[in-house]
Amino acid sequence: MVNYFIHVSFTKPAADTFERLTEELRKFQVGSGIQSEDGRGYALPTGSYVYHGKEAVNEVRDGIFRIASAIQPDGVAVLVSEVATASWTGLEELPVLPDDAAQ
Repeated sequence: MVNYFIHVSFTKPAADTFERLTEELRKFQVGSGIQSEDGRGYALPTGSYVYHGKEAVNEVRDGIFRIASAIQPDGVAVLVSEVATASWTGLEELPVLPDDAAQ
């Protein structure tokens, strides 16, 4: 299995674009939060997601692009990176870990 970090942006997103995208991506186990080694959960910035799967990076990219384009067709950009280790600071700690947080 591979860990992926995903970032999606839109040239001119509608007010609800990222909310709709996040809801749709959850259906495919694409998360909007991460979990630290001590079990605490953190929210990723808007447009950032994580996924743990066996697909190749271009398959993940193409799938995310299709979903994002269905929500708002114009001005979609998708970046997908394979991640072995992640480190962060300044992310919002979540009181309860979301169901979609990557561990």
